[in-house]
Amino acid sequence: MSLGGDRDLLGVRVRAILDEWFWAVALVAVVVAGAGGYVAYTAYAAPGTTVEERQVSSWEGNGSYTTAATVTEPNPLYATGTELSDRPAYFLTVSPRLDGTFAFEYAASGGGSVDVAVEQTLVVRAVEEGEDGSTVEYWRIEEPLGTTDASGVTPGEPVRTTFSRNVSRVANRAANVTERLGGTPGSTRITVINTVALDGEVNGQPVERSATYRLPVGVDGSTYAPGETGGQAVTGSTTERITRERTYGPAWRVGGPVALLIGVVGLAGLTYGRYDGQLAVSVAERDRLDFESTREEFDDWITTARLPSAVLDRPRVDVDSLSGLVDTAIDVDARVFERPDGAAFYVPHEGLLYAYTPPRGEAVVADERDGASTGRPPDADSEGDGGADES
Repeated sequence: MSLGGDRDLLGVRVRAILDEWFWAVALVAVVVAGAGGYVAYTAYAAPGTTVEERQVSSWEGNGSYTTAATVTEPNPLYATGTELSDRPAYFLTVSPRLDGTFAFEYAASGGGSVDVAVEQTLVVRAVEEGEDGSTVEYWRIEEPLGTTDASGVTPGEPVRTTFSRNVSRVANRAANVTERLGGTPGSTRITVINTVALDGEVNGQPVERSATYRLPVGVDGSTYAPGETGGQAVTGSTTERITRERTYGPAWRVGGPVALLIGVVGLAGLTYGRYDGQLAVSVAERDRLDFESTREEFDDWITTARLPSAVLDRPRVDVDSLSGLVDTAIDVDARVFERPDGAAFYVPHEGLLYAYTPPRGEAVVADERDGASTGRPPDADSEGDGGADES
């Protein structure tokens, strides 16, 4: 029997650890209690405040293009005078004039009134893109297409301006410039540009902004194609700072009190056990712990067996430690035999019986007293005649 059973041995080991590392464990308990107290106090008594920004108003403005072309030349597809609108491409020989409309409007959460000025420009240029993504512009022609002004424009009210140009003539003009310059590297690009300027008040706040929107027109053989609108929306917002009480999740609101309770109870238990002597480990218990450690270390050399009486009656040589008995077994090339109750270890060799009796420990002594009251020792070992062979 080992210290009254595995549970008793585990209890002694725990007490030995707590006794040896008392101040370190106590410090851990203090830290846990302190951290738990701080977390609990913060979560319940002094959560503090946090400042957040909340959007109270916003606005956004954007521009867009619509295109159309009227059929002016006889052809097998469309009757003369037919208006073609928002097509991906138009034929230069059938409907060479591009009619376009640019519209700008804005939306606001709290109303507004602004003055809008739109300036239109037709830009024709020859450019070439380098391998590094840079753009080289060889020549550029700008032609004003007119301006539009509007006052007191409210949210949702569009400001429109129109333009009309013969794309075939513009393309021929660009080709003529290239020819007269002796040929130009790169490609010719045609772009309608609308620059919008805003000045006024939106959502109760002054606004002075500008934005540019581009409509590229690509010419490819007998067709021309308006491209996607280029440009970004203009936006604005108003925010306010709000101070509110900080809130904490379950990790703080539950974890803090639990950690505080564990730390305080643990520290109180350690202190009481220390000064009441409940953590003290006797000499016999420490000897038993040392023995159990050695027993586990040399388990491969030990066999549990019941030795015959003839072997147990041999002259006995007492060894003062289990490790010494194992060394003896190694020297004589024999096994170490352990009684089934763990009360003794033997190495029989050449008519002698080398023996070691382990420390019993206080729990085992108490078991023996209990066994005595029933008339049967707890480690009584009836040695049979057919056990391990004699060495």
